[in-house]
Amino acid sequence: MSEESAAHVDAAEAMAMTGIGCFEWVPATGRFTLDAVGLHVFDLLPEEYDGTADDLGQRVPPEEATRLTSLLEDIVAGRSDAYSSYFRIRRRDGVLRWTHTQGQVVRDPGSPGIRVVGVVRDATRELAHSALRLMAEDDRRQQEDALREVAQALGDALTVDDVVGVLTGDQSMRRLGTQGITLGVMDQGRLRLVGAVGEVNVRIRAVQRARLSEPWPLNDVVRSGEPAFFVSRSAFLRRYPILAPYLGDSRGTAAAFLPLIAQGRPVGAIALVYDGKRSFSSEDRTLLIALSTSIAQSLQRAMLVDQSREIAAGLQSAMLPRRLPSLVGGRLAVRYRTARVGTWIGGDWYDAVPLAGGGVGVAIGDVQGHDTEAAAVMGQLRIAMTAYAAEGHSTESVLVRASAFLAELHADRFATCLYAQVSLATGAVRAANAGHLPPLVRHADGTVERIEVAGGPPLGLPAEWGPPSYPRTSFHLAPGDTLLLYSDGLVERPGEDLDQGLDRLAEVFAAGPVRLSALADHVRDTLSERLEAEDDAAMLLLHRDGGDDD
Repeated sequence: MSEESAAHVDAAEAMAMTGIGCFEWVPATGRFTLDAVGLHVFDLLPEEYDGTADDLGQRVPPEEATRLTSLLEDIVAGRSDAYSSYFRIRRRDGVLRWTHTQGQVVRDPGSPGIRVVGVVRDATRELAHSALRLMAEDDRRQQEDALREVAQALGDALTVDDVVGVLTGDQSMRRLGTQGITLGVMDQGRLRLVGAVGEVNVRIRAVQRARLSEPWPLNDVVRSGEPAFFVSRSAFLRRYPILAPYLGDSRGTAAAFLPLIAQGRPVGAIALVYDGKRSFSSEDRTLLIALSTSIAQSLQRAMLVDQSREIAAGLQSAMLPRRLPSLVGGRLAVRYRTARVGTWIGGDWYDAVPLAGGGVGVAIGDVQGHDTEAAAVMGQLRIAMTAYAAEGHSTESVLVRASAFLAELHADRFATCLYAQVSLATGAVRAANAGHLPPLVRHADGTVERIEVAGGPPLGLPAEWGPPSYPRTSFHLAPGDTLLLYSDGLVERPGEDLDQGLDRLAEVFAAGPVRLSALADHVRDTLSERLEAEDDAAMLLLHRDGGDDD
């Protein structure tokens, strides 16, 4: 360039030639003026920019905008007269670029407000080897932390439903940065979908249980044992054209399909769909494979727990009465709930026996322990009590005989039990109690009364302790009244006073619906939720007909 031509290059031209744009910001009006070079730095066309700082938000990521806002607040508050900052912008093609801005406060004589004038420029090349590397390391640390938090949550998952809840919950979706998740588990040689969230996955959920030979991506990774990563829709559809109808207008830009392998055996597969992701780095793949290992271990443990609980529930159910007697003048409803925590088999039971004269004997009990022996003892004790009750013995005599029977089993177990004989014709109730919780009565007007039944020792105590005594307590059921017998799993909570649990049960019992089966469901389900179902529980409801609801 000649000296003559150089003389005609002013400061503005020089800045433009070096890629430096200028701006002016007036805080009082919000006006933010950018020259052509400044618009180019932000990858904005003149017609896309309305002249306010807010309109730059389409290019400035939220986390960067928060930091810049803090700097500008210091300017407006008078805490600073200048600022300088590096920040990232996202161009229209989605690429992040580093930008540098520098501003200075200008106070015009005679004007109460301020102006901020400054420059803005692309600083990507300048920071390519330092800031970008730090940014990548920071992003990787955040991703590692997110995956660690998901793994910790999976460690608390007890059942397959719990695992599904962790993975498809909003919190895990945010942590993993996914748009959709689909989870499948192996079930008798097939892959059964157990959880799906996100529009793509909800569509794919139409295929609920696929043979492994079918050409689905989750099936493929289970068969091969190798993950599959896709970073374009076209590449995915070339491999799986059959899935085109399921994709529709999905925003997904990338997907990872991961086999879930525990102890060398496939237990399922998971699909993670991303919106905006364009590649999987080697670090991404390593972290996702580590996540799949954690999911597989949790899923395997949960599947074993579910299987054990199913076996336990089946055994427990087999020990309980298969059917209830038909009554004249009353109705029965029973419910049993297995413990949510653990896979132990409980010793809780209920029973109802028709008595001579149209009456009914009802019992609720709990054998000590949570194992197969407790269930076996419970089954034998329940059958023995049924026989004693059917023979027509008094309430006191039934419990005395049951206690002796349990002691003779030499099982080193004791049991609590409440047994009552009810005349549905008259409403008279005779009850005896072997260390069990008091029954409740909901009267026809909706009020609930706790019946204090005189207590004796638990069943099964050694004979050398002397003959047990179970005094009789009498009370009355009016027409429309409902008697509730229950085990401690409905009221007890660790560290809580028993009266609080009894009051809570009475409140729930009083608030339940009129229909007996719905009332039984209400009591069980409400208290299971409030107590987190830490123990198994049994309950029996006996309603005497004749109220307004009959």
